Amino acid sequence: MTPREIALRALRFEETDVVPVAGGLMQHVPFMAGVLEISEAQWWEAPSANLFAACREIGCHTILGPVMPKPPGNTTRDAHGRPTDFTQSARRPDVLTTPEQVAAHAQDAPSPEQVRAEFDAPATEADYRGRSVDAARAAGDMLVIPHILGWAPSFPTSDGVFSYEAFLMACTLYPDDMALLFQAWGETARLRFEVVARVIEQHDLPRIIWIGQDICESKGSVLSPELLERLYLPQLAYALEPLKRACMKIVWHTDANYRAILPRLYESPDGIKLEDVAAMRTPSGDPLIVFGSISTHLVLPQGSVAAVEAAVDRCIEVGRGRGGMLIAPSSSIGPEVPTENIAAMYRRVRERNAEVS
Repeated sequence: MTPREIALRALRFEETDVVPVAGGLMQHVPFMAGVLEISEAQWWEAPSANLFAACREIGCHTILGPVMPKPPGNTTRDAHGRPTDFTQSARRPDVLTTPEQVAAHAQDAPSPEQVRAEFDAPATEADYRGRSVDAARAAGDMLVIPHILGWAPSFPTSDGVFSYEAFLMACTLYPDDMALLFQAWGETARLRFEVVARVIEQHDLPRIIWIGQDICESKGSVLSPELLERLYLPQLAYALEPLKRACMKIVWHTDANYRAILPRLYESPDGIKLEDVAAMRTPSGDPLIVFGSISTHLVLPQGSVAAVEAAVDRCIEVGRGRGGMLIAPSSSIGPEVPTENIAAMYRRVRERNAEVS
């Protein structure tokens, strides 16, 4: 079977001899250039093609995204002066900084009818076709799962129209006003997903999509579950209807600790465990598709090669025989990760999969 066929079988929970591994979450040019035996300057001459080539070389079955590296001059630096995977951005001088300003802005949100009248469907279709059809062609025998994280109903961060604090306070103090804004965002997302479903059906693409918003942090959801249920989750359900009608598998990214908004997840004092997620079922009884779970916060940047290998072994044991799992880093692999740890991750997957091939 080709890498693409293996990934598709696993994502359909059909039997495979190996646990597929994902690439694409790679913001580490030195590693990819080293894999291809070219200079970093040469890598930047054709970033997309070189990312696909590097992923193919290290044995990836699928590409998530891809999430492309940022040009070196456009990233922040960590405490050691090393480039990160975070883009430099200047705070907008006209950003709204009080909850009252945000609530007033929300009162002027366009109605769903206005959103539909102003929506640019051809441009959205061209965008998604480039992310899916063109990327699939470039990936060859690997499966591409495009990421359109920001296409879900909006959940703003501090580099947008509002300061983050003002936005959260407005949701708490003025929920009726904020509901108008969430409704507009929900309508926009639904229109986008109508386009996505149409493109997928027209081009017979795999019916899986990776979307989400950063609605959680380390202690849980940034809005209370009650406010999420009042403001956000109904709009999310409305937006996802076109994808559900098209029988799409949806992989949702929330960022950080989502336990509080998944009440069926087993409550463990050790936090959310991969084994717990693997045992969960949807309301219809289907198991969950899982991307992960090699930590880019602890294991890859700070662990030893042995720790990376142990993390891969754990994922192999959870995923083997289960299906529905792609071994992948928990987020983008940033430039702070030692190259030997990245190499160890993909090498160990190949070694473990070779045991049963």
